[in-house]
Amino acid sequence: MNDRERFLAVARFETPDYVPIFGFGGAPGMSGGALKHTHDRLIATGMPKQIGGCVDNWKMRDLESWHRYWGTTGQIDLDFKMAWGAEGFRTTTRREGEFEVIESESGEITRQVIDNANTYSMPQFVRYPVRDRASWELYKTRMTPRQFMSKEDLEMNCRRFDNRNKPLRIHAGSTYGTVRDLFGVEAASVMLYDDPELIQDILAFYQAHFENHVAPLIERLKPEAVDMWEDIGYNVGLLISPKHFRQFCAPFYRSVAEVAASAGVAVRVVDSDGCAMELVPLLAECGFNALYPFESKGKNDLMKLRQNHPKFIFFGNLEKEVVNEGNEHLIEPEIMSKVPPLLKQGGYFPNGDHGLQPMVTFKNLCKFMTLLHKVCGNPEGEFPRISFRAGGWGDNGDSRFPHGSRAQAIRERRLVAGSGTAQAGPALAKR
Repeated sequence: MNDRERFLAVARFETPDYVPIFGFGGAPGMSGGALKHTHDRLIATGMPKQIGGCVDNWKMRDLESWHRYWGTTGQIDLDFKMAWGAEGFRTTTRREGEFEVIESESGEITRQVIDNANTYSMPQFVRYPVRDRASWELYKTRMTPRQFMSKEDLEMNCRRFDNRNKPLRIHAGSTYGTVRDLFGVEAASVMLYDDPELIQDILAFYQAHFENHVAPLIERLKPEAVDMWEDIGYNVGLLISPKHFRQFCAPFYRSVAEVAASAGVAVRVVDSDGCAMELVPLLAECGFNALYPFESKGKNDLMKLRQNHPKFIFFGNLEKEVVNEGNEHLIEPEIMSKVPPLLKQGGYFPNGDHGLQPMVTFKNLCKFMTLLHKVCGNPEGEFPRISFRAGGWGDNGDSRFPHGSRAQAIRERRLVAGSGTAQAGPALAKR
């Protein structure tokens, strides 16, 4: 199987040759590299310097070497758009001590730490780009595309993605997430009541963009995944009521789901942080069938969700902090309490629940990956596997490792054939 076939097998609740350690960009878990300071930390604690996957000032470097080394995988995205050339807004930046203040022509003011793209601390949003209808009209005018791809160029670009061996993702947009980014949580919440017509206008603008400039791509390319982004949850529930989701968000979702389903898209997925227990049934109502990253601290109970949504696809849910320094004792219980039972039911892509943090250590990530690959029957990766005593992790006779023997057999066949692609590095002794 190639990556595309393996992705589809899991998404369709079929049996792949092994379960991939897959992560969507945006919340890739352990699959998609790390921000620069975190990547530096991994190298400082033992990861070879030549391993890429470093995100420096929002630019990814050599993700493929990260995939090879850690035995992970991800999606491919389009490198072109049907519409572009919006005027946008000019910004100015000034420094205030350890902070920088960014001011936009839209009226937006943001205060953040220096090198925020790599530190990725939460900025202070002093003023948001949209405050009322007048500021929205300006924003809409400045963000309307003015250049469009011809049918001939569209077809030429699409052909490059026809014979793919990795899953293709096409991003469809956002509803509440966009409104929240424009107004801020507090003002957006008030606007749902005080000016619902303005909220409808904003969402209609973005839905029209989808229907005119994204839907044709889905219809032509028939991707393996179509996703939307929201971040609509906090630690115990939704930031808006189910009533408001159905009123404001659901029409856009249904439009996307209808286009995707007609194109045979297997995974119609949403990226949302926080608690998704209320969100999953709402998405299912709209024709979506997947979500990531199911953050562990968001009190997401995937076994409970599986009872009510037997064909909903889960991504992530493994607590990212278990690979941080001092937390190595949490790795085994986190993986073994969740992954085997969810894999048994199918439709689950196990991974960290968002992304790696600067407190990670190389050895802890090796421990995590050793066990996760074992449980998934996954032979990929060049990272040093952990050696375990008899009866410890990785015992092929343990019923908790239903795919373990399969992974070993795949690795042995590859080594006999001389490919060497799955050969592990030297083992690290377990302390």
